[in-house]
Amino acid sequence: MEADVLYKQFQLVFEQYYDPLCKYAFGFVKERNACEDIVQEVFARIWETRQDIVGSDIIRFYLFTAVRNNCLTYLRHEQRLPTYSLSELEMEDMEDMELTAGTAADAGSGEAVNYRSLLGKGIEQLPPKCKEVFLLCRLGNFNNQEVANSLGISIKTVNNQLWKAIKILKAFAKNVS
Repeated sequence: MEADVLYKQFQLVFEQYYDPLCKYAFGFVKERNACEDIVQEVFARIWETRQDIVGSDIIRFYLFTAVRNNCLTYLRHEQRLPTYSLSELEMEDMEDMELTAGTAADAGSGEAVNYRSLLGKGIEQLPPKCKEVFLLCRLGNFNNQEVANSLGISIKTVNNQLWKAIKILKAFAKNVS
């Protein structure tokens, strides 16, 4: 009976985190199939060797850290530098979630404004470390302390990087409008 409960917990964790982890991995790798392979490998490793963390409070932190580390290993293996982008992230969902706002668009043009695309372009303007911190906090839903621990930096550095990211994104938004 305990194996059934563990399997159900694992299944719930998989369903809850699979898509967000793939999106997170895409910020590093930029290849959808590679992202899915990396995430599936992390889940397989948990099932094979770390079943003890499935029901614990650290599972989210463990998953995002493992995916990040596997992405960096993948990139080193491919001998490429990591790139961070949201411009292609979740392309299928972006079509469904595209927001149109007549008030924000030019009143006479009737053009749709794709806010997610604009955000992705703004994030592209961020320096690499700033992007990583921003993506972990916003896309990974980590709190500042968890990001600091994960990256081995101080919480003050995390706060500064987030402040810098928001400042750059605000400036980008002003220039676009």
